[in-house]
Amino acid sequence: MSDAPDYDVVTMGRSCIDLYAHQIGVPLPEVTSFDAYVGGCPTNISVGTRRLGLRSALLTAVGEDEVADFVLAFLQREGVDTRFIPRKAGRRTSAVIMSIQPPHTFPLTFYRDNCADRALDLDDVRASPVDRTRVVLVTGTGLGYEPSRSATIFATERARASGARVVVDIDYRPGEWVSPAHFGVHMRALLRSAHLAVGTDEELRAATGENDSMSAAQRLLGLGLEALVLKRGGEGAIIFGREQDPVVVPAFRIEVLNVLGAGDAFASGLLYGCLQGWTLERAVRMGCATGAIVVTRHGCANFMPTLPEVEEFVASHGGW
Repeated sequence: MSDAPDYDVVTMGRSCIDLYAHQIGVPLPEVTSFDAYVGGCPTNISVGTRRLGLRSALLTAVGEDEVADFVLAFLQREGVDTRFIPRKAGRRTSAVIMSIQPPHTFPLTFYRDNCADRALDLDDVRASPVDRTRVVLVTGTGLGYEPSRSATIFATERARASGARVVVDIDYRPGEWVSPAHFGVHMRALLRSAHLAVGTDEELRAATGENDSMSAAQRLLGLGLEALVLKRGGEGAIIFGREQDPVVVPAFRIEVLNVLGAGDAFASGLLYGCLQGWTLERAVRMGCATGAIVVTRHGCANFMPTLPEVEEFVASHGGW
């Protein structure tokens, strides 16, 4: 890689239109209207990092439809580089429908049959800047189908060979897989090319088959990861590293409206902190702040915080 890569962050994987129930606290049969946003884990993170001031590009795929126009127009307004997003003939841009029943119920319905991002291929990766960025982030959802599975692994290999840092959001979606064991086989193969991984307790266990997060973390570190971050929602996060005791990072206390998108906001803040040269503990604390802000808001990508908003939020909650 050159001394001055073109991007700070390239994210790769799913994109979609999110239809969020406008009415809060009611089940889907009683909803009468929806708000249309943009979603998908790597798409949300591309926006989240861009709003924090990083140079972000997205590698996803969309269909030849108006939903794609909706997604691309939003990303372009946000300043995310969309030049590497192909339109796949005969494919559809995916969609998600969600009702919001805080504090614990947020049912999701995915529409991903024949979706475009599953068709990402090796040529799409070759045409992308994964070898011209400081960090590449990929997600577990990209492993669910070919050709995106091979493309995802190829992207991490290409990024790492160029000197970029590889971050994996484990992102286990049960509906995309025959079983957790099938997911684990492919996730462990992917993590061998990664420097850092992020996931929930459920995701760590799915990736390993272990019954507890401590055992799962140790197994994943054994694949070559430098560190692993366990997201625990309102309990903060735990950093697992090689030959060191786990580090607990506390959460910020807030009232939850919608937990969806919190993990993607967390990853955005984490990547920002890492790229500033902060310690991993402080970068994770940044992730806790960005995640806490988003759970007080209605959607995902459209509600990612800016850096001044994060700084104000942290100051109002006692500082770092």
